[in-house]
Formats: sequence, C-alpha cells, structure tokens
Amino acid sequence: MSLLVQTLSIREQQSILDAVECIEAGALQIAFVVDESMRLLGVVTNGDVRRHLLQGGRTDEAVTACMNQEFRSVRIGAPREDLLKAFDLGHNALPGLDEQGRLVEVYTRQMAASAEVPVLARARAPVRMSFCGGGADLTYFFIDHSAAVLSCTVGLYAHATLIPRDDGRISIYAEDLSREEHYSSLAELLAAPEKSLLATIVAVIKPKYGFDLYLRSDFPVGSGLGGSSAATTATIAVFNELRQDRWNTYEIAELAFQAERLCFGIAGGWQDQYASAFGGFNLIEFENQRNLVHPIRLEDSIRNELESCLVLCDTGISHDSGRLHELQREEIEAELSQTELLSASVTLCRRMHHFLIRGELKAFGTCLDEAWQLKKRFSSAISDGRLDEIYAAALAAGACGGKLLGAGGGGFFLFYVQPQHRQRVVSAVAALGCQTQNFRFESSGVTSWRTKIQ
Repeated sequence: MSLLVQTLSIREQQSILDAVECIEAGALQIAFVVDESMRLLGVVTNGDVRRHLLQGGRTDEAVTACMNQEFRSVRIGAPREDLLKAFDLGHNALPGLDEQGRLVEVYTRQMAASAEVPVLARARAPVRMSFCGGGADLTYFFIDHSAAVLSCTVGLYAHATLIPRDDGRISIYAEDLSREEHYSSLAELLAAPEKSLLATIVAVIKPKYGFDLYLRSDFPVGSGLGGSSAATTATIAVFNELRQDRWNTYEIAELAFQAERLCFGIAGGWQDQYASAFGGFNLIEFENQRNLVHPIRLEDSIRNELESCLVLCDTGISHDSGRLHELQREEIEAELSQTELLSASVTLCRRMHHFLIRGELKAFGTCLDEAWQLKKRFSSAISDGRLDEIYAAALAAGACGGKLLGAGGGGFFLFYVQPQHRQRVVSAVAALGCQTQNFRFESSGVTSWRTKIQ
C-alpha cells in the first residue's frame, strides 16, 4: 500500500467530519472510502460534503451517506497512455484497483516515470560471401603489396544475447556446439589455460560485470561463409551495446580480428571481420598503413538480378579454414609464384568490381570461374576430386562460373546461373548429395539493441 493510499483513505464507518479532515489534509482535496479489506466503496470531495449538508445532513453521520459511488477508477498497472488521457479530461486523481476492487494506488498528474529496470543486449552479425580477392587479405601479403577483396553479406546471422548479472559470475552458452562454460569471476576466466573462442573474446573485452552470454547461428560450422568471424563480431557488438563510449564499426572489426586471429589463433585474413561488421556490398582495400572499406551502391535492378542468378550450394564437407590458411602461407613462402597468383587475384577483383557496378553480370559470373581457377592454385588442399566433380557438374548443367567460398576444402560453392538454367544446376548438384540454400543479400552489418528483461 502506497503512502498516498494511507493518507487519503478512510473506513466506511468513519464520520463525514473525519472525511473533511482527510480531504483538507491533502493537496488533492479528495478522500477514498474503503471497507475493512480495502475494497473501494466510493470517493468524497468537498463538493459532495457541501451538497449533503445543504440537503439537511449532519457531519456526525457515516461518510457513506455522502460518498459518490459513480467514480472513475483504473486497474493497477494501467498503461500510462490511459492515465494521461484521463488526466487530460480533467481528473486530478485516479484510484488504482486490483482484481478484487481493493485500493492499491492513487495515480496523480505528478506520477513518476517508470522505474529503471534491468536490460539485456542482443546483436546479430551477417556472414559474408566473398567473390574475389581472398588470400590477398593476409597481412604477410598486403604488407608489401596492394590488396583488395570484393564481397557482400547475406541474411544468415550469428546471434548473441548478453544478460548482465549482479554476482560477477560468467556463463557462456554456445548453442550450436552444445557447449557451456562457467566461471566464478572474470579473473578465473582470464587464468584458464585453454579458452574457447567466446571466452577469448571476453578476455579481450574484460567487462567489469558478470553475465550470461548466449550464441547461436543460422549456418553450419565450416561453411566457408566466415561464420567464426560473424560470431566474434556479434559477440563484441553485444558488449558494445552496453558501453557508454561505443566502439565504431572499424574498431569492432579490429577487435574481432584481434580476438579471433591473434588471441585465439585461427589463421586467416582480415576481410571476414570487416565484411560482417560493415555489411552490404564492399570493396575492401588492404595496405601496410590502413585498411579501407568502400561501400558499393548498386542499382536495385542490378542487385535483384544478381540475387536471382546466384546459387548457394552446400557441399556437405566441413573445412578447417585456419589450417588451410597455414598451408597456403607455407606454400607462398616456399614458392614466389604464389605472390604473383595473389596479385593476379587482386587485379581480377578490380575487374569484377567494374563489372558489378555497371551491371555487366554475365561477365561478372564468368569471372567467378577465373577466381576459382586462381584459388585452386594457391594450395593443393583447396580442392579435391569430389569438389572438382561438383563444380564440373554445375557447369555442365548451365552455370557460367562459380567458386568455393572461404579458404577452400569444403563448405559452400557459389554458382552464377541464369534463372532459366537454375533447376538443372540444382538437380545436378543434388544428384551428388549437395543441397542448395536460398538466401537474400543483407545491406546492414552487425546490429545491436537492448530490451527489458522480461
């Protein structure tokens, strides 16, 4: 029972004089008549008392003799909108009743704003689809050579949820891996000799509060879509949502690279983190001194046509991108011609960028085949007999070109197919045990928001 209810309520057996004293004691100039169980029976104002006395009533009579039973009330917890409308119609005080009609609260025009309640943060980061330039985004290449990668993001996401705790404990749930980690404090997590990727991200961020962290994904592990980078980016973004001085998009991408590549030790380049953080179609340039993300504005007709002509094909073969990048690095260091291959890939990337922005999509699709032929020469581990068979079947069925996404060795093929040949290509790869997956381009990068804890 609120203090206002105690001040303004009187019992039904009390007198009219008691009601007058109650009314005059409060600024609202009203009294609420209740029974022993606090059920509201009526309201009394100075006007009600005056009318009763003018009709010959006495002040020592029970207050029920002059109370108004036709009163306006609201249910406890009524929406603020309803209260504001009632006050705007002239009411100064509204009794708030529970389901049994008992007086629980008195609402006034000076009612306080709703109290602050705990919040949780959520974020989602899209995966990337790399068209050309992969491998050139490795530091040991672009430290001495100009590099560029052409990519976009699609509507498959890593989803993160962060629920702060008051006790300092940390719980991490990787739903796709059915893995849980529990730590009594951040200090215990930092001292752990071996950490998962999510725990490594936390170790980089070092939040000063306990929390429950949940991560799930729309894509399989080892898909070649940059899934680990999307997961890392979403996790960083969900912590960023609760910061007062938020990191910008470049900083999010750089933290993701630090956590995934340097601290956790997954070998690879820089493009995945930038693509997932920024989203949309981008030409990403890598240099010794700086990395730059150049957003590509496509006409709707070009974007829609490209989306209609691309087929995403799951080979069903998982891959280890980190190990493939290690092998590629070893072979590049051992053979100078690999550097020439990467430079050729960068040149092709810029050609594809030209075809894309001009809407010359048939030429763009043919360049995918060139990109794949170059990519296979980076390392002997990138393709094998089964992958070559899948690719050959798609081309024989009508695909103009295609490439394996990611570092290679498995994951998803991306084929450029004119829509009239799409079903033949889908059937051809299905005969080899592959599944195609529908997708839509995603123009936004990592997105975070907060909501009340229900």
